[in-house]
Amino acid sequence: MHIDEANLSNLTNLWLLYGSQPVKATRLLQTNTHWPYRCWIDWNAQSDDDTAKLQGDVNDNRWLENIPESAIFPLWQAISANNKLLASIFDPQVIEQLLLDQHWYCAFEQTAMYLALSGDIRHVSQMRAGFKVKPVDTFEDIKTWADIGSEAFSYQIDLSVIQQLINVDDIQLLLGWDNNQPIASGLLYKTGDIIGVHQVGVKQAFQGKGFAKCFMRDIVAACAKWQGKHVVLQASQAGKPLYEKLGFKSQFLIKNFRRV
Repeated sequence: MHIDEANLSNLTNLWLLYGSQPVKATRLLQTNTHWPYRCWIDWNAQSDDDTAKLQGDVNDNRWLENIPESAIFPLWQAISANNKLLASIFDPQVIEQLLLDQHWYCAFEQTAMYLALSGDIRHVSQMRAGFKVKPVDTFEDIKTWADIGSEAFSYQIDLSVIQQLINVDDIQLLLGWDNNQPIASGLLYKTGDIIGVHQVGVKQAFQGKGFAKCFMRDIVAACAKWQGKHVVLQASQAGKPLYEKLGFKSQFLIKNFRRV
């Protein structure tokens, strides 16, 4: 699997783990009815429809009406080797124009990025006095994790969604502690030899002090220890410079749309 497709697969499979369901009116859309409120084109959907009908469905803007009001609709360049029919039909430029015509707007952008892991010294955790990274293993830790992420991102993370992940073998929930105070949170999700880094946040009072870089170095070291070959993530515009300094390479843009 190409690294671009592996990045998307890791991300969308995590949304599935968060709890999603097919949109009833079409077999091509999946949606989270709760946080993180994503609704996306399911590239793994199988359809018996012919090409002309699928093309007609895309051009008919009524399919947009089936997206929940609260949903964030992510749009990226089609990168599906498994379903070339869908990839050829769902032209992101066409869909973006449909969204704009129906009074949607791009709320924020992310850059998909990856890092190849090796024995390079950059992948070794660099100690910072008083700072430690520990796995989440108690209910109180889960609540702390969700509280830190909610503050860092200025939206409410659904605690019940995170609780159901604690016993998933391919998930690691991590907390960063500074002198016995929890200040950072992150989630690792492993799909094959790909490890996705998600929900990395630092409490507002500790931002701008180098903790994010220190935390990410520890996270990359944890990924190497977990025997991943590549680390993938989706960077905000604010976070992208940090990831570039850590050696991450840009892949493609993700535009996230909402209704006006």
